[in-house]
Amino acid sequence: MLLLSLQQTLFLVGTLLIPSALAAPSTPSLLDACGLLANKNVSSLSATDVANCYQAIPFNSNQAKSTLETVHTLFRDYYIFTDAALNPRALRPFKNEPVDVLKRLETIGRTKYTSDFQFHMDIRATIEALKDGHASYDVHCYGAYAFVNRIALHAPVVNDTQQLRVFRDIHDDEYKGCIVEKINGRPAWSYMKDWSTNVLGYSHDPNARLNIALATQVYKPGTGRFHTFDGLFATRTVPPESDAIEYQLRCEGASKPVKVFGEWVVQPMNEDSKFDSVESFVKNVCLAPEDDGSVHGPTPAPVLILTPSPTGPHLGLDVQEFSGAEKILEGNGTVFYHLKEQPHIGVMVVHSFDIAPTEVEGEVVFEGLKALHSRNVTNLVIDFQGNVGGYVELSAIVVQLLFPNKSPLDVLLQADQRVTKPLQQAALHGYKVNNTEYMDASLLVDLKTGLPYKDNSIFSRPVTLTRNGRKNLYTERTALVVPTISQSQVDVVKTFPWTNNANNIRVITDGRSGSATGITTYLLTSEHNVEAFVVGGTAGEDMSMFSFAGASVLALSDIQQTYKGLGAASPMKDVPFASTIRFSWLEVYARNSTIPLEYDAERFRTKNHLNYSIETSFDRSAMWKQLAALSWK
Repeated sequence: MLLLSLQQTLFLVGTLLIPSALAAPSTPSLLDACGLLANKNVSSLSATDVANCYQAIPFNSNQAKSTLETVHTLFRDYYIFTDAALNPRALRPFKNEPVDVLKRLETIGRTKYTSDFQFHMDIRATIEALKDGHASYDVHCYGAYAFVNRIALHAPVVNDTQQLRVFRDIHDDEYKGCIVEKINGRPAWSYMKDWSTNVLGYSHDPNARLNIALATQVYKPGTGRFHTFDGLFATRTVPPESDAIEYQLRCEGASKPVKVFGEWVVQPMNEDSKFDSVESFVKNVCLAPEDDGSVHGPTPAPVLILTPSPTGPHLGLDVQEFSGAEKILEGNGTVFYHLKEQPHIGVMVVHSFDIAPTEVEGEVVFEGLKALHSRNVTNLVIDFQGNVGGYVELSAIVVQLLFPNKSPLDVLLQADQRVTKPLQQAALHGYKVNNTEYMDASLLVDLKTGLPYKDNSIFSRPVTLTRNGRKNLYTERTALVVPTISQSQVDVVKTFPWTNNANNIRVITDGRSGSATGITTYLLTSEHNVEAFVVGGTAGEDMSMFSFAGASVLALSDIQQTYKGLGAASPMKDVPFASTIRFSWLEVYARNSTIPLEYDAERFRTKNHLNYSIETSFDRSAMWKQLAALSWK
C-alpha cells in the first residue's frame, strides 16, 4: 500500500541540466508565443518565453466546466480530509487557516476567466492550500518545463545568528557561503518565510515548508553519495515571476554588498512532445491521449529519487564519503554507517520507503542491523531526513525489527475512508479484484477478528461522523494489512542492545519526512517512546518531526481505472488535459485518538530541535556525531 505523493518539483533531482529538446524548431515568421518558444534553442530559453506560451493557451469554457466538476466531485466524495480541513484551531507547530476546499472550487466556477493557465493555477493553489502533501493538482502541459535557479539557499546558524546563505552557485560556486541580505529588494529572511509559508502546500507547519524550500542533501543510491537537492525555492515547475531573482549578498572579505542576479535555467521535461504553435502545443502536449479501452494498475506515485530495481543488500563499500563514518552496507532505500570516533554508535539512513518488493528491502534492514551488532554497536541513530515516504508495509517491517510485535495488531494504525453511494455500488464487485485497491476490503483488517475482511460488507454499513459541522459517511474503524516479521528474525534481533530499548535509539528528521516515514516516526516516538530530533526550520521555534502522515494516496486515474475494471460507470468524467490529480483516500489515527493523525499536531512535535551549522549542512556525518554526543555520554 503506497503512502506517498508530492508536487512534481521534487522529482527533478538528477534529471535537470541535461541537454534535450521538447520543442521542434519552426520557421521564425508569423510565430505565435508557443511557436517562438519552439523555435528557440534550449540553452537560450527564459521563464518569460515559457510563461508567454502558457498564457497564450485559449480558455475553453466547456473544458473548464468539465474539469472543475470532476475535481469538485473528487474532493467532495473521495478526498478523506474535506471536513477535517475546516478545523478552526491550528495547534503548534501547525499554523494554517481552515480551508473549505469545496467553497473555493465553487468560487473558481463562478469566476470569468480569459486565461486557461490562470484557471488551472487557481485550482492548483486551492489544492495546495490544504497543506496536504498527498493532495496535488498538476496539469502536465503547464509543467512541461522546469526552472532551476543559479543559486540555492540554506539557513544555518552561525555565531548564534540564523541567516540565509548561498548553499550552491552553479557558476563555479562563486558566491557559495555569502550571506543573503535581500531578495528582490526585500529583507531576505522575511521574503523567504513569506514565500515558503504562502506558496508551498507541503505541510501544515510553516517551518517544515521553510525546510523544503531550502537546499539540503539527499542520498542517491546510484552514486553511493549524498547529493544536493536545491529546494523548491530554487527548483520549480511553475514559471517564476521573472527571468531572474535579484539577490543582495554580503561576502566574506568584501567591503560592501554585491547585487547578483540568479538566472533561471529552463529545461524541458519531456523531449518526445513536439509542437510549433499554440494549436499544436494544445494538441500534442496538453490534451489527454484518447482512451484505448485498456485497464491498467494504479498510477505509480512519483518519488524524490529514482532507485534501481531492488536486488537485496550489497556492501556498497566502493564509495566511502565520510572520513568519520564508514559505510558498511547499502540497499535501495537504506544505508548503514559505523561512526569511527564513537564506535558504539551505528547509523541507519532510511532515505526512501518507496522500494518494492518491500520484503527485499526489509531483508536489507535486517542484515544492516546484524552488521552493526557484529561490530559491537550498542546505540542506533535512525536518519529519516528527506524521506518523503512510500510503502506502509516497509514501514511496518522497520518498526518491528526494532520493537517486535507482542501481538499482530501492535504495528497497525486504525484507519477509515469515506463512503458514498457510487463507492458502495462499485464495491459490490470489487473484493479481491485486481487494481481495485480503493474498493477492496481484503486489504483491510477487521479489528474485531484481527484478520482481513472476508467480503466488502464494510462499505455497506457506514458510520456517520460529524467534523467541524459537516456530517458524512465513513467506514468503521479498520486498518491496512501489513506484514509481520518472521519468528526467526525476532529471535535474532532480540539479542541486539537497542531492540525494545528506546534509550539506545534516536531518530533525526528534517520535517521533509512524510507519509510512510511520518507513520514510522509516529510509531517509534509515540508508541515506543524513542526520542526524536528535528533539524532546521527557524531557530527557537517548534517544528514538526514529519510533514504529512495521515493517509494513503491515489490518483484520479486510479479511481477511473477501478470503475472501468469493474465495468461500472464512474461518477466523474476524465479531465480533458493530461493531468495528475492526487488525493488522500484513507486516514489513519494515533492510538485512542478521534483526531486524524494528519491533523493531530501534538504527535508531530518534539522537544529536541537542532540547528544547521555550516558543517552539518554539508557533512551528514557531522550531524550524526553531534546527535550522538547530545544523546549518549
